[in-house]
Amino acid sequence: MDWSNKYFLHIYKSRLYDLMNVDSSTNTVNIHHWYREWFKIVQDCFQAQDIVYYQWMGEEYRIVHVSTNHNVSYSMSSQSADALFHYHSLSYNSEIGKDTFAYDIGFKLMKKNSTPLGILFVQGSQISMSQLFESDLLDFALESEQFLKKMNYFYKIVEDEQRYRELYKVTEIFHSTMDIDLLLKQVITTLYRVFPDYSFNLLLSNDHHKHEGLPIKGFEYDTADLAAMQSFVNGTIEIADSTHVEHATLYAPLKGKQGVYGVLEVCSTHSFSYPEYEVEFIRLLAYTAGSALENAKLYQQSKSLITDLQLINEISHKLNSDLRMSETLSYLKVQIDRSFQASAVAFIMINQGEEQVLNESSSFFFSENGNQYIRFVKDRIVNENESLFIGDISTKLEGQIPYFSLMAVPMVQKNLIKGFCIVLQEKPYSFSFDMYKLLQSFIHHSTLALTNSMLREKLEKMVITDHLTSLYARRYLDDEMKKSMKRDDRGSYILMDLDNFKEINDRYGHQVGDEVLIQTARVIQRTVEGKGLPARWGGEEIAVYFPNYSAAESKVIADEIVKRIPKETSPSITVSCGISSWEDHNDINVKSLIRRADSALYVAKNKGRNQVVMQHVETSIK
Repeated sequence: MDWSNKYFLHIYKSRLYDLMNVDSSTNTVNIHHWYREWFKIVQDCFQAQDIVYYQWMGEEYRIVHVSTNHNVSYSMSSQSADALFHYHSLSYNSEIGKDTFAYDIGFKLMKKNSTPLGILFVQGSQISMSQLFESDLLDFALESEQFLKKMNYFYKIVEDEQRYRELYKVTEIFHSTMDIDLLLKQVITTLYRVFPDYSFNLLLSNDHHKHEGLPIKGFEYDTADLAAMQSFVNGTIEIADSTHVEHATLYAPLKGKQGVYGVLEVCSTHSFSYPEYEVEFIRLLAYTAGSALENAKLYQQSKSLITDLQLINEISHKLNSDLRMSETLSYLKVQIDRSFQASAVAFIMINQGEEQVLNESSSFFFSENGNQYIRFVKDRIVNENESLFIGDISTKLEGQIPYFSLMAVPMVQKNLIKGFCIVLQEKPYSFSFDMYKLLQSFIHHSTLALTNSMLREKLEKMVITDHLTSLYARRYLDDEMKKSMKRDDRGSYILMDLDNFKEINDRYGHQVGDEVLIQTARVIQRTVEGKGLPARWGGEEIAVYFPNYSAAESKVIADEIVKRIPKETSPSITVSCGISSWEDHNDINVKSLIRRADSALYVAKNKGRNQVVMQHVETSIK
């Protein structure tokens, strides 16, 4: 074949023309496809084994294509290129690359203003270079330069139009929704439409949502790529340095006015470096997405704050509605469980330096393991007077621990710590800072209600309780007996008197006498606990009423009291008891029941004291 007749060049120009027309007619402009097709045309025209192409990227040449798996250099400096071409556009029979890629001919392609376009190397051509005149090769280079310039120009126009049309559409969507999942999905969808040959990941900071089907990951500060970290911290576009010819990674910050919310990771699936216009589009899309993401987050935060305020208002109303302390704590525990998905909750009161776990707390806090948490929190809160927010407490406690996330808030009233609340979760970092602030509001608003409930119950107890013995007051027992006679089917009443109590006072003094009375009251309380209502009847007399107990049943308890008191008092003393009972609702009268017990007590005294006398049951009490 006579190559001097320009047949080689005609074939080359014809195929380039077909390539441009096919892509422009389908209106699917893809520069990477153009490059791949151009490389095939060059390889076919030279009947070459391999070709390598470097593109000028403003400061150096970077590799775009290697037809086989040669370990050639990722980049080439302008000085290295000048040394190969000796300031001429053709270079013959030389070597490049890490494993000495030997080429037959190299072309240095330039723009008209002497700005480099790229360098094309051909290896193993079955067409001898001697068959082509240098003018033919220069014409080949000229045609290649014109093709690349037209390709880039045409691609830029069409791609600019497509990209900014996509940017306009996605911006409209961004401004029409506050759904974060929809925003992120739209970012990924737009990127895939504009750059089908790239892969993408969204690396989000402080993201606790599951985004099904989307390439979204948490931003790992400890293991993040250096370029990704620089992009996140500085809010700038960064391209990772890589020695791998098939990958280039770009990071664009998702940046709003108040901060950076993550990083868009763009991975090239080929060696093509990112042109300026692609970088600019990615930057604009990332910035727009960052602003929209910020607005959506602020909107959700405002909704969450409104919900929290409504909840706090509801809780405040509920807590200030004269609830009992147990009701207040039970209600507060339900709200904490619901709001924070708590695994365990404790309410601890501090009295004279000692902590008391309230009954409404989770059962875990009544164990030794739970006590370890309580001691740790108490020490920190008492010493620092600050709330605790710990994502992983495993390094601060000993042994196997079942709960890793901890929040604790002190109950402060008039600058005094009355107690504290602990909330635990099984997994580390389960609580957000917003949850921590909400818990602080819960406890702040509930502390006054809890204090009021405690004071109210203390006052109520003082009204119905004898100050010296801590037994019920006589008036309270009278009221309870009247209620029982209307409600129950039967009941029994014991009236007790300390034997020779005057002698105790005369011999040891009234202070010792009071102590003996207190000791006696404690014995009676322990003996009748959960069965009867003990009260100080007056002076050294103590009464116990047993709802739904027969006289025989109450006598068993009275005998136990008479037996225990001499053993558990010092100085030792004895008691005498009189029992009366009722088993009929007809004309029941408290005074008659007391009168009969008093008569039985009189008999016990006369029979020698330190014994129990039981009145017979009357069917009608008048």
